[in-house]
Amino acid sequence: MGRFSRNILIALFVLGIALRVRQYSAFTSYWYDEAYLLLNIFHKSFIGLLGPLRDDQAAPPLFLWLLRGLYRLVGGAEGWMRLPALAASVAGLLVMAPLARRIAGRHSWLWSVAFCALGHHAAAHAGEVKPYAFDFLMTEAILLATLSCQHFDRNLWPKIVLSLLAVLAPWVSYPAIFVLGAASMALMVHAFRHRCSAHARSRFTLACAAGCLSILSSFILWQLVIRHQATSALRTYWASSFLDLSSAGAAAASIGRSLIEIGNYGTREMGLPLVALSLVGAASLRHRPARLVLLVGPFVLAFLASALCLYPLGGRLLFFLVPCLWLLAARGIDVLSQRLPHRLAWVGWILPAALLFPAALSAERLFSGVTPRCQFREAFAYVEAHRDSGDVLWVSHPQVYEVYQGRAPDLCAYSPPEMVEQVARTRRLWMVCAVAGSRERYTAAETVLRVKAASPIILDRRRFRGLEVVLYGPSTEKGSLLSSVKGEQ
Repeated sequence: MGRFSRNILIALFVLGIALRVRQYSAFTSYWYDEAYLLLNIFHKSFIGLLGPLRDDQAAPPLFLWLLRGLYRLVGGAEGWMRLPALAASVAGLLVMAPLARRIAGRHSWLWSVAFCALGHHAAAHAGEVKPYAFDFLMTEAILLATLSCQHFDRNLWPKIVLSLLAVLAPWVSYPAIFVLGAASMALMVHAFRHRCSAHARSRFTLACAAGCLSILSSFILWQLVIRHQATSALRTYWASSFLDLSSAGAAAASIGRSLIEIGNYGTREMGLPLVALSLVGAASLRHRPARLVLLVGPFVLAFLASALCLYPLGGRLLFFLVPCLWLLAARGIDVLSQRLPHRLAWVGWILPAALLFPAALSAERLFSGVTPRCQFREAFAYVEAHRDSGDVLWVSHPQVYEVYQGRAPDLCAYSPPEMVEQVARTRRLWMVCAVAGSRERYTAAETVLRVKAASPIILDRRRFRGLEVVLYGPSTEKGSLLSSVKGEQ
């Protein structure tokens, strides 16, 4: 590595780590999906986390145990609960460098690191209590271990690492199963192409061992954990994200949309050009089929699982495929750059720089200020500071309130609308309601409308990011119904 490349690499590392630390240190309020998971961490034992999770959550057990161990050791402060995601995200950035050097080509491998350093979701997942940063890291670790096994036949350590990943990676990241399947196939292809060499038998043995260990570990994981977390509510929620097999054209369109979504998720609004570059990169690997299988195999297996309605292809669940797409795209950039005439060599820099431009703008905005999803913490603090002892509190997402306050609110979105309406007629009622979209779609809209009709007197009203806090005053004075409400609940 030359001095120029080394300096660029260090600069990208510093920038990428700074973005992730900025996201983490902002300590934005938990959003509801984080709260759903945290209630399981706070209230379930290590063994209990292997069973069904409340609020229809699904997460790999080693990730849950890591958070549970932190909670038992140092408590449930936001900084501690988000620290594993930060560590995994930073590690994912650092691992991208040696991985890209082996795959992307000596002229363009730094572009993979740049994609990773500036990726908006790569930074965002560094500050969330969710396993997506671990999905990304496990993909990279499996790819790197597999490449090391192919290059260093006599070195035992890569084989030990890959064997450990075959056993443990699915317990850290569910989609790691697809990457391990591709790794086993790639090792088999590599062994077949070198079947006449002195190490042919050990290569076939390694490929079979990695595949068998992955299958066995995944089967045990399914029996102990996944089948309990695969609830009907989750299947319904993700129903539209499974591969459309109504016709060959619909299936092809669905795959195309998913590939572009992967690119957009990794590098803001650049899904289509990234996919095009990835196809060029994949075509350049036709004479190196083991690498081609290693990088394309996870896509194929994920699409197959989606066709069988076993894994949805949507948003954050596709993040584990982003490293493969970035690596293929960087290789595509390398291929195109080498084919350009010398007088047009500058185009080889302009094209990837244009791909990174929206990500750079997003990074600049992130340094200026982190935008929270919903300011639940701030809204709850405001209510608690201004709430009288006789006030009733209704919260659209009671799980978030329970995480912050350690208790459930008086009423919530799961309470019958007529009950909330009845309370609003006689008591001061605080409503903390999530509001989505420019048209202001309220969570539990029927309840909100009933309260507005029953208690038109608004004593206080404030807006927070994604939330509306309103204090409704009673239109009549008939005494308290709070005790009866709690009795009915």
